[in-house]
Amino acid sequence: MAIDIREAESFNAITFVLNNNIVNENGTPIEFVDHSFLIDPYLDNTEIQAIKKCAQIGWSTLSIIRSFHLARFAGANIIHTFPSRSITRDFVVPKVDPLIEKNPILKSMIGLDSRYLKQIGDRFIYYRGTWEQTEAISISASILINDEYDRSNPKVLRTYKSRLDDAKRENPQLGWEWRFSNPTVPGYGVDQLWQESDQKHWFVKCRHCGYDWYLKFPENIDFNRKLRICSRCHKEIGKEELKNGRWVKKYFNRDVSGYWISQMFVPWITAGKIIKDSEGDEEVFHNFTLGLPFVSKETGVTREVIIRCMAPGYNRRNEVAIGVDNGVEKHYVVGNRAGIFEYGKTKDWKDIENLRNKYNAYMVIDANPYPTIPMRLVNQYPGKVYIHYYQKDTTGMGVVRWDHDEGLVKSDRTKVIDAVVAELNAKDILFNLTSTQLEEFIYHCEQVYRQIEMSKKGIRRPVWKTIEGRPDHFLHALIYWRVAIEQTMGEGGIFGSDMVSTGKKGIIVNPDETEEGLDLRKVLEKANQPEQPSWKSI
Repeated sequence: MAIDIREAESFNAITFVLNNNIVNENGTPIEFVDHSFLIDPYLDNTEIQAIKKCAQIGWSTLSIIRSFHLARFAGANIIHTFPSRSITRDFVVPKVDPLIEKNPILKSMIGLDSRYLKQIGDRFIYYRGTWEQTEAISISASILINDEYDRSNPKVLRTYKSRLDDAKRENPQLGWEWRFSNPTVPGYGVDQLWQESDQKHWFVKCRHCGYDWYLKFPENIDFNRKLRICSRCHKEIGKEELKNGRWVKKYFNRDVSGYWISQMFVPWITAGKIIKDSEGDEEVFHNFTLGLPFVSKETGVTREVIIRCMAPGYNRRNEVAIGVDNGVEKHYVVGNRAGIFEYGKTKDWKDIENLRNKYNAYMVIDANPYPTIPMRLVNQYPGKVYIHYYQKDTTGMGVVRWDHDEGLVKSDRTKVIDAVVAELNAKDILFNLTSTQLEEFIYHCEQVYRQIEMSKKGIRRPVWKTIEGRPDHFLHALIYWRVAIEQTMGEGGIFGSDMVSTGKKGIIVNPDETEEGLDLRKVLEKANQPEQPSWKSI
């Protein structure tokens, strides 16, 4: 049966909230005076929405009420996703269930009621995680809500998106996609989506001089008086001005509805609190207080970092090391302790071998996805060429571990990238190249960022990730070069150590962050397979 969403539009969500005296999960009435900036989002039925937001502004309550309202009055099946099943549980149990219990109108709508499924009439709201692919199978919906979009698994999100296909065939008006998140890094996740949207900003008009613009940090903060101020006349911006603000589109010809929500204009959050937050962790402050993406020296490699490491000039080109990122197209970085003087790419392994022979260089080659030629080079140039795996350091043996007998070197992926990024920031790694020559190298480096994520066992751990669909090959070639340069520095190098061959299997970390046992016999078996194009080379 075709669904007419006009019924949901005329009986809007705000009318529904106010007529039924709906309270939040804490029993506090939902109001739209202090929360005036949420009026437009409550009424927004744009099919594609992107919201980059700060924390603690009532968005969770909005998403719950909008889901119930659209299921009941628009006849929509809804999938509401989170990064993991445990986060899903932590949303439903303390937020959704108390909201239902405290509001008779919501409770009267409920049929089947379980932790991950709520029935509204003959429609359903599915609460699902994005950790496992199986979560997205065998369900379909007409509206997809991706909560904490930046911290969700992109592969599983694509599967959820395919669940909308039937809805679009049944009714072209549906197949909505709403994505919101505290942002992480520029150009990724919700920030990328927001950049493609109409980019709505909350404009606040100064009662003193009439200047009408959106609030920014630190321009609109008086740190001495701990007040919000007008950036033009520097007089105080009060709560009434914040409440009387309005959403203004930057672009009028875009189909995606985008909101940027910052605590800078939230009336009940004081300037003093914002100032105090700014004195803490920069990443947390930008992501959760300002609702902005952020890259620091420790969480990413910026153009400025690479430019500061430039030292164009003569290089004797002795004691050379080479790092090679494996693939249909092989990316390489060439340099010595004086600096990196060459980088490039080729599809021919012969070019890689000739490069090694030209400098009689130490070479470290990524093992995956095609170990055939690298293993041959290891055997042909013993003690000079090594095959590399990322392996978690669970024994404290060191960031880099060498097995000279096997021609094998392992490095802890997170620790070695941390170390190389720290060296770049300290200008301990130099580039004997110009900024023009480094353009492609810089682009690859900018696609990688560090994030703290929760493991399946609930343990927080740092992980270096790549913006999906972007190249990062030269950064990994730099990592392998940095590992190779250890061999020119004497026994042990800077952050390496020799490893004892105990026969025990380690854990290798694949490019897609999956793990598997390290077994050299399997590597040798795989070495007999021909090279085939893979996701890494597309």
